[in-house]
Parts: sequence; structure tokens; C-alpha cells
Amino acid sequence: MLKNLFGKALATGGLMNRSSGDTPLDILRIKMLIDFFPIGKKLRYYPEFKQEIVFDTLVLAYCVNGHFVYSADAVERDGDGVPTAFHSDSDSVRTPAGRLTSFQLLVPDTSDLEAKLDYDRWAQIGRGRQFTVGNCISLIANAGGKGVSTIDTVVAKPVDLAEGPYAHKPMVLLTPDFDTLAVSDQRRKSRTRLNAPVALILPEKAVSGPCLIVDISEDELRIRVRERGTPMPAMQRGDVIFIDTHTGVDEAQRRYFLKASVIRRAAETCVIRLQGQIKAGQLIALTALDLLELKAGLLNSSR
Repeated sequence: MLKNLFGKALATGGLMNRSSGDTPLDILRIKMLIDFFPIGKKLRYYPEFKQEIVFDTLVLAYCVNGHFVYSADAVERDGDGVPTAFHSDSDSVRTPAGRLTSFQLLVPDTSDLEAKLDYDRWAQIGRGRQFTVGNCISLIANAGGKGVSTIDTVVAKPVDLAEGPYAHKPMVLLTPDFDTLAVSDQRRKSRTRLNAPVALILPEKAVSGPCLIVDISEDELRIRVRERGTPMPAMQRGDVIFIDTHTGVDEAQRRYFLKASVIRRAAETCVIRLQGQIKAGQLIALTALDLLELKAGLLNSSR
């Protein structure tokens, strides 16, 4: 059955729509990020989408094309405040904004803050696990009169600098997901928390195993592996996947076989955007009413 569905889905839009990964960085998005998450500003964050576990942190530097920028004054801007170049204090490298190929955030390794958690919250992340490579770290900052700014980042690697103002101190390099950069009073979507069973299906691997839908936001779903410690299957932004779920006691009752694309993946989670529902081998677009029906059904099937 899955082979037939995959074959017909290929004909209706293609399964392997991988992101090329060489899209140039959007300098206006970088402006928004450094406006809301400037160097030296105290922030809050929560690891691995666990919004009930919040720690303090701050951005110590930007890492631009592999060079560290330690102060806001090292960012050149034009008359409209748009960055035009970045100066690295450590190696005197000037990087024009038009040549940006990577932009990351340097933050302190705050694993020691886990000691302040109660046992239940500590058990959710495990000792020292919040900064595992590939994990999601969601940053939160006060955006002044505009609300609260948020962005999801991915742990790129731990860093032990050999020189500079933070030499030989445990640091972490975070890669921001610019698609998640938002201000609270400008966000059009609100998340609804769930705990609904779902099968995640990758075309080349068939059924990938039991997972849980943990929240839904209009046409976006966040999915977590059911067994803690089990890695989410490898996937890239733009990959097409399928999910199989049902919202009734009888599996045949309100069964959904949905096509989606990957927005981002972390160690044990992924966020996907729904593209449509497959019925009788055809991909059918989801209407606003369909999405409301799906959300209501998932709420009632949550465990």
C-alpha cells in the first residue's frame, strides 16, 4: 500500500525536494536577529522545546564565516541600520555583509544551571544533555515595546577558544534557524500542545517507528520520538515525509495519511509543514476546515 501511495505522491509533487543549502543569507533577517539578540544582552532560553525549563544566558559573540565578533561596535551599519560589514577583533578580519556564508551565536555553556532544577525537570533533559550537538535551544529576549522575540537555534558544537576574552572557558556555538525568528505580538500562529500517537514514514525507509505529535500550529506539527534517547531519523530541511495517524478509537475512523515537508530536525524531534492529505492515491490540499478538524481530532486522541 505504501509503495502505491509513494508512487502516486511522486507524480503529484515529488518526494525528494531537498534544500540546496547554498541559499545566500538574508541580511535583513540578520539585522532583525542582532537587533533583538545583541551581544551582551541577557536572555532566557529553554532546551529541546521544554518551555517549562527556562535558564538565563547571553550572547557573547557572533561567529561570522568562522571569525568571532565580540562587540556591537564591530558591526558596521548603513543609515538605515542594516549591517554592511563585521570586524573580527581576534584576527582583524573584515567580512562584508554581502559575503556572509554562515552566522552563528556564541553563548556560555550553562550546564551547571541544571543543578537548580527539581528532580522531575532535571530528569527530562538529563545531566549535561541540553547542549548535545543537534539539540534545539530556543532563545527568548525582551523586544522592548514590540513584545518578546524568540528564535530556535541548533547546537553546532562545544567551543574551547585558545585566545580572546573568553579563552579556555566552556562555550557553545549555536546556529540560528531564521525561519523561526519572531516577535510575540506579530506571530500569526499559536501552538496547541498535544500527545497524539503518529507513525513517521520516510519514503526510502518505509515506516520509521512510533512517534508523538507534541504540538500543532495551523499547518505545522512538532513530532518527537516516543522512546526518550532514541534519535530522530536523519532528514534535511525540505525533505518530503509522510505521517500516518488516526483520531478515533477505531483506526479506520478518521485516519489521516498526510504528506509534509521538513522545516527543521533536532536530536529527538522534528518540525514539519503539512502539504496535503492522500486519499485514494491522490494528494488533496487541506482546507482551513480540514486543519481545524485535524486539530480537534488530535486533541481528543492525545494521551
